[in-house]
Amino acid sequence: MKFIENLPLFLLRPLAKAVGNPSMARHILALRYRRWTGRTIDWNHPANLQEYILAQLMDAAADPARLELYATLADKVAVRRYAATRAPGLRTPALLGSWRRPEEIGWESLPEKFAMKTNNGCGTNLIVRDKSAIDTAAETRRLRRWLRFPYGELSGQIHYSRIEPLIFAEELLEPAPGTDKLPLDYKFFCFNGRPRFILYYEERKVNGHLTPNMAFDLDWQPMEVVNHPTGHIVPPPASLHEMIQAAGKLSAGLPFARVDFYDVDGHALLGEITMTPDVWTNFTPEFLVKALGYTRP
Repeated sequence: MKFIENLPLFLLRPLAKAVGNPSMARHILALRYRRWTGRTIDWNHPANLQEYILAQLMDAAADPARLELYATLADKVAVRRYAATRAPGLRTPALLGSWRRPEEIGWESLPEKFAMKTNNGCGTNLIVRDKSAIDTAAETRRLRRWLRFPYGELSGQIHYSRIEPLIFAEELLEPAPGTDKLPLDYKFFCFNGRPRFILYYEERKVNGHLTPNMAFDLDWQPMEVVNHPTGHIVPPPASLHEMIQAAGKLSAGLPFARVDFYDVDGHALLGEITMTPDVWTNFTPEFLVKALGYTRP
């Protein structure tokens, strides 16, 4: 995707129209999977968790209602309403505003610190720690491109193409004020409405995904199954039980979902729900095969 991301939109948008259908999405996902692993994906009999996740998306592509649900869950704005219905009382970062066009943003009304994102893709995050230091004209151009970039079609994750593109701003979560640290991330892998294990992230970089991590079972016992372990003891979040309960409610009725949380002052805050994570980068090949055992109801 990195090469494609830098191409001009006047080339990318016609290309997206040509490939923005389930048949082409299947080919794109198969190509991406082969580039990651050197393997040919088996759509009918997934051989590991990554194949299973992609196969679930292709199953959803044949069911308009299920694909629409996937879009709602992946939409970083709409998922807030979904969460309020499924897990009443679960907190989300305070929403400061949402806009269809970057020209509509009232920069002067925003606080000095905030996070600004788009809801229709991955890696489209702007972290502002000093509003007076940002070039709003340059950020407007960047946000305009993010809004118009056809991420869903070009990545094969066609549920993203069903999302109405929005810019939104939310409160900036600062685990260590005065630094550039991002909050710790707790990612719950849920199967048929049951959280089964947790992927922990630390030292996140803005719009980056490769970072030290660790896996735990629901009793917070370490699982030696990740590719980039932290190398130190990680204490459980204070809101672990709250996270487990909320993850089960939010993933109910879904064959698979990854539900992400932050812990702020001992309370769980919903980060996002991801239907198609690239788990090949996180877990060992052996565990990805073993994890298929979690997919059975």
